[in-house]
Amino acid sequence: MGMKYGLERMLAMMAEIGHPERAFKTVHIVGTNGKGSTTAILSEIAKNLGISCGRGTSPHLLHYRERIAVNDKCIPEDAVAEFITDNRHIIRGHSATFFEITTAMAAWYFASQGVQWVASEAGLGGRLDATRTYDGMGTIFTGVRVEHSRILGDTREKIAAEKVAIASPGTILIAASQTPEVEKVILETVAREKLKRVLPVPVHTSPLPGAHQLSNGSLACTAAFELFGRTHNEIESAYSRTCTSLRWPGRLDHRRGTPSILFDVAHNPQSMEALVKYIKPWGQPVPMVVGFLNDKPWRRMVELLKGVAGPVVVTTPESERKLTAKELAVHMKQEGFQVEVQNEIGNAVARCREIAGNKPMVITGSFYVVGEAINESVSQGWVSGLPNSAEDVLD
Repeated sequence: MGMKYGLERMLAMMAEIGHPERAFKTVHIVGTNGKGSTTAILSEIAKNLGISCGRGTSPHLLHYRERIAVNDKCIPEDAVAEFITDNRHIIRGHSATFFEITTAMAAWYFASQGVQWVASEAGLGGRLDATRTYDGMGTIFTGVRVEHSRILGDTREKIAAEKVAIASPGTILIAASQTPEVEKVILETVAREKLKRVLPVPVHTSPLPGAHQLSNGSLACTAAFELFGRTHNEIESAYSRTCTSLRWPGRLDHRRGTPSILFDVAHNPQSMEALVKYIKPWGQPVPMVVGFLNDKPWRRMVELLKGVAGPVVVTTPESERKLTAKELAVHMKQEGFQVEVQNEIGNAVARCREIAGNKPMVITGSFYVVGEAINESVSQGWVSGLPNSAEDVLD
């Protein structure tokens, strides 16, 4: 159903379905990287505090229903069918997009479940994002890289301005110190919208593996301190429990098997840098399955994999924006990689397992690739059904 700019359709749809977004308080999460992880951590903290919390994320990894969850339980299939059936005339009347339909459905479901808070990840940008129709009490800004330049602008400053514009006047903005150019944008927005700027409180452990997740944990924990109305001791205790209770698939996600597999949605250079940093201590080049979308800076990501990936089985995501395995293979061979082509993701995983033997392997790139690879690997019994810690897998 494409992408359409502006909030007019969303505002009209919300009115017609009875303004469900007014039934709960919202924390918006915007930025280039870490939005999904930060959203997951914050909603898990709320759950561990006994606060009923909705979680809205995108894109999904394993199933559409994970985009909408309450207290870590995905929206039931029956509820999805009910919303679409009852509101089909409204959806068609406004020619709503896929993301707009999902955003409206999420608000309806959250309201029907009586949630107190919602942690809502923005889909794209902030100022014109459909989730802006949720009246946010606070905004978490995870940082910015140049992305979607055709839509949001071609500099970090322009993109940051689009993202932090989701913040409602007089609310709280949680953001770490940024580069001087981006910091200037934030301070101008804070002054203009009379926001309360809060720097994140450091944390020393994270619910998710990888050093970069400490910043996401810090942002989520600070949002809880500022917004949930609980004591610091209560929130620190809830965060501590979150560090053991949260399972968030596809983010440095180790699964025990023969071989063990690390699944990671490193779909842009910043997340690929984090993956490379994480696996470098393993030593020798690691067998990998890799697949990218064509509208991502995939050449830069290939460059980052030099010296850490090999052999590589390239595959093709099932998306209109796909980069074909053939094109990726040609480029990677030119860059000196040992490459095999398997267009179907299941076949790519099977082949990489043969190459890896008893050594760990990695599956990375697009959500489309990693999500299908997890589903296939679990259904075939190649790996366990839930993420493990690194210690569980690599001991």
